[in-house]
Order: sequence, then C-alpha cells, then structure tokens
Amino acid sequence: MAPIAEGMESENRNQIIFDASKRELFNINNGLKTLHRKLRTNWKVLSNKEEITTDRLAAARVFVLGGPREKFTVPEFETIKKYIEGGGSVLVLIGEGGETRFDTNINFLLEQYGISVNNDSVIRTSYYKYFHPKEALVSNGVLNRAISVAAGKSIHTEIDSNNAQALHFVYPFGATLNVIKPATAILSTGSVSFPLNRPVAALYSKKNTKGKLACIASAHMFSDQYIDKEENQKIVDVIFNFLTTDEIVLNSIDADDPEVSDYNMLPDISKLADKVKTCLQESDDIPQDMTSMFESSVFKLDTSLVPKVIR
Repeated sequence: MAPIAEGMESENRNQIIFDASKRELFNINNGLKTLHRKLRTNWKVLSNKEEITTDRLAAARVFVLGGPREKFTVPEFETIKKYIEGGGSVLVLIGEGGETRFDTNINFLLEQYGISVNNDSVIRTSYYKYFHPKEALVSNGVLNRAISVAAGKSIHTEIDSNNAQALHFVYPFGATLNVIKPATAILSTGSVSFPLNRPVAALYSKKNTKGKLACIASAHMFSDQYIDKEENQKIVDVIFNFLTTDEIVLNSIDADDPEVSDYNMLPDISKLADKVKTCLQESDDIPQDMTSMFESSVFKLDTSLVPKVIR
C-alpha cells in the first residue's frame, strides 16, 4: 500500500470523495444531490463504499464524512490521520445526539485536533420562521470575522471587533462542539438558541503540510432541504474554500478569544417529574416528654360511646 507523499502538491488531487462505507446519513445520491451538483462543476466527485485506505485517498483533495453511523477501525483512523498530515483535507458532518445516537467513534479522530462532539441537541428557545424547535435560526453566531469576509460580507464595525450578526444561518437537528487549541471555533449557537453561545463549527489547519480538518455538527445543514435556506450556501462555500485553497486565513484575535459560553447541563424536567419525592422540611426540636406532643382534644380513642351504641 503506497503511502501518501509528505506535502503532496494539491494540484495532483482533483477529487472530492464522499464516504459511504459507514452507512452515512447523507451521501451524493441521498440528501446531498444539490451539493454534488455544485461541486462537480470544478471537481471530480466520487463515492467510497469500500474500506478507507491510503490508495483510496491518494487523489482526494477533500474527504467528506457525511454523518457516519458505524464505528471506524484503528487502521482507518491511522489512514485518515496520515492523509491530513500529508496535506489532505477532511470534512466531518454529524448531528444531534453525537456519537451516542450515530453509534460511531468519530471523536477518537477529532479529539486529536482539539474537537469533540457533544451528545446533545441545539434548539431555538423562541419561534421564528421555522416551526420545529430544532430548526434553529441563528442570527448572531459568527465567531471569526474572516468567515464573514470570505462570505462576501462587509464589516461595518470597528476594526478590532467581530460582527457576530454578519451571517444568518439555519442550524437544523445539530449538536454542539467542544473546541480547544489547535482547532478554532468559527460558528456558535448564538444568544437565542440553547445551549447558549456554544461552538457548532470548527476548523483545524496544519501550517507545515497544509493538512486541514473541518467539523460541522449538523449534517442537515449541508442537505438538500436546508442548503439553500438563509445563508447556508455561503457558509458551505466558505468551508470548501477553506479546505481546497489557502485563501482563508482566520483572524488570530477572534481565534484566541471566541465569544463562547461555558457548557452547562440542565436537568431533564420531565424525568424528574415522574420521580416525585417527599419534601424535607425543618421542624421544631422534639421535647423530652413525648406525651406532650399528642393533641387529645382533636382526636381520642376510648369506650365512652359504647353505652349509646348498645342502647
């Protein structure tokens, strides 16, 4: 099995391969037809239904995992890791429930680059335009000004600040991410969706070999149903532009201090309501004479009424 040459020139890679070996939620024949149609104008788009090997990825510029629903093997993870180290680009899409719902182990790969998918779901706390709460419309979720610029949005704010409202996008049936260095969070849930201000998209790039990784925790965002909603298409274009070129350079100030909140868990109210427990209430001190605690005037037990009953 021929290894990918270290630092292989990107010109030799003219394919975008969508994996279909892990029962992916979406592929180019199911759910990603619109994306496929847009990509094939400039790239040779293929589908991989076999085991992930170095030979399969040798000519790939981008390798897409469109919501894997089976576990990867250790050799497959090693192949993908070597592919990134050799200058390749990987796009990981997943959805609500994370690894638990998708029955995959993709976090094993992502954690090596500072990213992990949470087993949760993003919902919008108030209705606007989209009926389902999990079709979250985010209007202030941009974390890095370079994304706005790459999407063709002009920045009207001060030069030293990011405009979080530059892009509006629908984030349907997605999860949240945990992002640490060397990865960079680029999109968040905003201030209206819950969990509040948590990363939903992250990028990683290796300067030495130009290897790149992008993770979006909502595969539906790229699907035929939602790719043309709001400004989702612009975000998709930015992601693939980042993975296939060196034109997008993330702002270091925004990358070092993104506007994200701590991840707080909330109790499941419906589950707790089914498990009713007695209330623990403080009481007065118990007196030494226990008989003084009985109230005989309210209730008593004796035979004073027996004669009346007999008569």
